[in-house]
Amino acid sequence: MIFKKCCFWVFPAACLLFFSAAPARSATSLPKLESKRLLNDLQITVATTAEASDRAAVGLVVRYGAAFDPVDKGGVAHLLSRMFLKKTADRSAEDIRAELEVLGARVEVRCDWDGIRFLLTAHPSSLERALLLLYQVVGEAEFEEDDFEEERRSLLEELGRRPDPRRRIHAQMEGALFGGTTYGRPLTGTPESVAALVLGDVRFFYRKFFSPGQAALEIVGPVDARPLLERATRIWGIWVRKDDVPFTFAQPSRPAGRRILVEDDPGSPAAHFIMGGLFPRREDAEYVHALLAARILEGRLNRILPTSLLTVGSEGRRLASPFYVQGQAAAEQAVGEIVQILDAVEEMKKGEVTPEELGAAQAELADDFRRRLGSPEGLAHILMDAELYRLGRNYPAYFLDRIARCDAAAVRKAAGEWIFSGGELLLIRGPLDALGTRLGVLGPFEPLIP
Repeated sequence: MIFKKCCFWVFPAACLLFFSAAPARSATSLPKLESKRLLNDLQITVATTAEASDRAAVGLVVRYGAAFDPVDKGGVAHLLSRMFLKKTADRSAEDIRAELEVLGARVEVRCDWDGIRFLLTAHPSSLERALLLLYQVVGEAEFEEDDFEEERRSLLEELGRRPDPRRRIHAQMEGALFGGTTYGRPLTGTPESVAALVLGDVRFFYRKFFSPGQAALEIVGPVDARPLLERATRIWGIWVRKDDVPFTFAQPSRPAGRRILVEDDPGSPAAHFIMGGLFPRREDAEYVHALLAARILEGRLNRILPTSLLTVGSEGRRLASPFYVQGQAAAEQAVGEIVQILDAVEEMKKGEVTPEELGAAQAELADDFRRRLGSPEGLAHILMDAELYRLGRNYPAYFLDRIARCDAAAVRKAAGEWIFSGGELLLIRGPLDALGTRLGVLGPFEPLIP
């Protein structure tokens, strides 16, 4: 299972939208792609799908996300993402909701570290009108004080709630793993940083970073590409380009050796734990090999500890990203489980990968990708990934080919280089009176400050 830390805001015409995945297929039907780069440098792609459908999708990705939050203004990109669809140059929130209702359309806004995405879904016959609405929402957005205060209060309320233990220790792991880098702070900000934000911060981020030169528009569905490209050019060609902001952030460093952080949770019968390390950048050639290694490790751990609540997760980013194994167990059993996980990791690095393991991991990864390809929404996100991470326009085709071409030697090499290479960060939260005598097996530890 892959857990991705990101934030979604969905603005429905009448109700929340739930996407259903298309069934996996043995043969992959790839869409026909037609692209155009406008004079303002916006890249537009139309993906014409072969199957008849009453759904189409329009995705827009802007390549500036929470990584670009100023040091003392954490959460500003996330807060901005919550304020779209409130007002445009000539539409109120009520007008926007009414237009979405008429079009039978929905808009999702998502902020993550590397970008801000918009996903609009509508009937193919409504796409031209929907393209105009989406441009107004993005290119002509306006932000008012009342809307800002309402969203900031709502965000502060969310930040004030105590997260569940798994999310809490996961956030603590990322803070320690990426300390000193732009990823070493909460994507949504802290109560202190959000409380200090003002409307001018949101407006400044929007004016500085929302530019067609660092954006891509993806249109997906059973549509005629040529007239849609012409219509999209007329609508989106008026978006004014701004100067690009370079991506010059410091790369995070791998953990050196084993660092253990322990937080006492007196009286708790269980212990939560997470071990973290770095994973390849999304654009790296080793990314697919490392993904397969992580899948194989997950399968082995599920066989070794079938009743444990374990998650093996990773996330591709523009910088080196997190890889982790997370779980929970009875306090008396937690250290024993951690030792078994660490032993399995070492075996993964040094032992053989069987053809059966590799084949199963390749099939799972390929089927997951095909399911995404099988829906307009999933394909729109795949195309946005290709633009955001500079993966190339043929990414939908070559990713499946790269999965199929991976061999056991390459997967084992990736495991040695990326599965806790050089060391790991280990966080444990549980009752010290039950853990204390057993922790020595893992090594010296330091207190984890809540």
